[in-house]
Amino acid sequence: MNAGDEKGGPTPTAFARKRRDDIWPLPDIAAVMPDRLQFRDAMARVGTSVHIVTTDGKAGVAGITASAVTSVSDDPPTMLICVNRSSHSAPRFFANGVFCINTLAADDQALADDFAGRTGLHLDARFQRGSWVREVSGAPVLTSAIAIFECRIIELRDIATHHVIVGDVLAVRYRKEVAGLGYHDRRYLNF
Repeated sequence: MNAGDEKGGPTPTAFARKRRDDIWPLPDIAAVMPDRLQFRDAMARVGTSVHIVTTDGKAGVAGITASAVTSVSDDPPTMLICVNRSSHSAPRFFANGVFCINTLAADDQALADDFAGRTGLHLDARFQRGSWVREVSGAPVLTSAIAIFECRIIELRDIATHHVIVGDVLAVRYRKEVAGLGYHDRRYLNF
């Protein structure tokens, strides 16, 4: 038994002294690295809420449908979104410095398609459907959303095909007892 517990496993101290590869050797990376299609197919099996992320300000109004949205911290409240680098809306998010995450209700599927670009509507025209208001950040807030997170951008980073945008949460609002819109296996679902 080496620097481990009674069962022979590494203790946290012993683990800190060793490289991770010594404990859990990795197979040949080239042999297991998934291709783009495999990765996308696997990610399609990960269910998620559907969001419309909006912005407005000196660069103008814009919005996208997003599933790559998560909280970073609750102290202080911080959110993270990922926006495809090819998105025509991305420069508006940067220039405006604010965004609002609108988590969609089950009845908002048509709006999700509009903001995903599936209906041919662009930028301002996407806001013709739905009921939108401006609150703390100035970014459009969807009144039917089950939750909203208004944010001020504090960090931007480009990683692979996406812009990773982190924001301090300025305001939140949510509705109880309303079904949400989800996405799983490339299909919408209600939860």
